[in-house]
Amino acid sequence: MFSKNNPEKQANTPQIEDLVMNNNPEYLTPELPIEQQSMVKLVEKISGILSPYFIVIVGLYLYDNNFLFGSILILVGILSLLKVSYEDIWEWIEKIRSLFNQNNTLNK
Repeated sequence: MFSKNNPEKQANTPQIEDLVMNNNPEYLTPELPIEQQSMVKLVEKISGILSPYFIVIVGLYLYDNNFLFGSILILVGILSLLKVSYEDIWEWIEKIRSLFNQNNTLNK
């Protein structure tokens, strides 16, 4: 009854790998009605608009107590408001590096 190899318990409980990897339909959530799907999309849009402002406001609030953390939050909020991605930042860094490399080759 209390052993590790209880066949009754093993037959009824799904394995974690089955739930995560196989996406069995019996464990997935049922489809939402169209009205709820549109409501979810609307909430996602509103949250996508408001969250950068919230990040900036929290950064401004924390700026007095913790300069570094507040500055980072303000920067992240402003970059997300401007829709700047990591790829854009890496492209800018590469352009700056190439400018310095061009200046070094011209001076030699």
